[in-house]
Amino acid sequence: MGSHQRTILIADFEMPRGAVDIEQLMSMPRAGWEHLRAQINVRRRQDRSKPIAKCRLCEGSVFIRAQATEDSHVPMYAHYPEASKDCPWYEGNNLHPDDARAAQYQGHQESALHRRLCSTIEQLVKADPRCTGTTVNTYLRSEIHKRGRWPDVYAELLGLGRFALEVQLSKPFAPEIAARHLHYDAEGIALVWIFSTLEDPMPQGFHDVVAMQRGNAFVFDDEAEAASIERGTLVLKCFMENGEGGWRESKLIVLDDLQTGVGRSAFVEDCRSEALKLRCKQDRSRWWDAMKKAREERPNSPEYSEHYEDAWADMKAGVPGLWEWERDFWTERSNRARAHTAMLYAILCSVAHSADAGRPVLHITKFSGDSAVLSMLNSKLNGTDFKHCASLIELFVRATPLSDLLEKVSLKRIIAEAKKTDVQINNAHPLWLVMARLFPEVLDGLVRAELADLGQLPRWASTRSEIQIYNLGTAE
Repeated sequence: MGSHQRTILIADFEMPRGAVDIEQLMSMPRAGWEHLRAQINVRRRQDRSKPIAKCRLCEGSVFIRAQATEDSHVPMYAHYPEASKDCPWYEGNNLHPDDARAAQYQGHQESALHRRLCSTIEQLVKADPRCTGTTVNTYLRSEIHKRGRWPDVYAELLGLGRFALEVQLSKPFAPEIAARHLHYDAEGIALVWIFSTLEDPMPQGFHDVVAMQRGNAFVFDDEAEAASIERGTLVLKCFMENGEGGWRESKLIVLDDLQTGVGRSAFVEDCRSEALKLRCKQDRSRWWDAMKKAREERPNSPEYSEHYEDAWADMKAGVPGLWEWERDFWTERSNRARAHTAMLYAILCSVAHSADAGRPVLHITKFSGDSAVLSMLNSKLNGTDFKHCASLIELFVRATPLSDLLEKVSLKRIIAEAKKTDVQINNAHPLWLVMARLFPEVLDGLVRAELADLGQLPRWASTRSEIQIYNLGTAE
């Protein structure tokens, strides 16, 4: 960020995301801020009066602008055009999408290469014996009484569905990408963006398309055209993200290989969701392995086992203020911070695994029977050690299928007493930040919201109503 240019320093997002400052935004993985960027544009198309993100100072709607660097892009906040020019963080006028589009095309709306590719793709789709109709750059009337669209290629295939094939040679604009996905999703038409080549580095508009297609990029080149002629149907080359900033080896796919019934996207594999879920489990898996070994070594006091040392050292290196809290905790509570953290991890693991299994699965205390989880929570929160964690534990339980436990008279009373008699840790406290790294599906608002947007919240981190909506996974 150059000192010559003002920028929005904090954006307040709709919960559960909450406040996200510019440093946090810029440190996010590309997949994370691209998802935020897409959701902001989708919401603006759906309901401009209810923006996902607002400027902390003027409360005007903001979006995420991708600033090009030498070999990549950096996310920055920017006000929408209607924002107050008096905001101290106002960064100047943004080019209107229509003006940007006119500048990009320089008055020419379609190139000869674009026309050739659209015509070729239409002929190849038409060669499929299941094809019942195609059009090229023809107005497609809406079936829900709204404005229609002009898809590059529209095709209907018997038993497979309807497809809008958009051939993209120049970078598309984020608002238009969101608008097209919303439109075709409402119409029950699968939208597939097709590139002629995979540029390196890619323009941000292409990245926005890949984000919508869950980490998949589809290319129609000479190899795909030859394979299409040989097979008698449209064949595309599919590139899928490898989770490390690159691509797996490409593969040739047909329209039958696409998943088209999941939200607004068409893709072969949901690379974005799988990579996010893997990141969620990485730290937790290390602590889970440490806990299992610790229980074998010291069944009566596993939290004091040295098996936690490596995982704890990693946390101290990555969580701001954790080593200071560890130093102060001994003075304040005469206990080891690492052991205290291991016990809190065991409590939350017990809640998560019980919620996932639909029966009590405890990793701390020896309560048994149907009310074992309630007894565990009452016991731990009624003692002095975890009173300061009552708000965290309450929030955690409320986000699981076990949320009904919070209506039990005994637990309600104990939580209320804990909040009254002990200062609660909040989401900026080092201990909370550790738990957020171990259980981001619940305690990291950005991660929880992204998983919810993608319909990928695991069962243990979903309320009962959410379980009926999402395609759910398990706690490990």
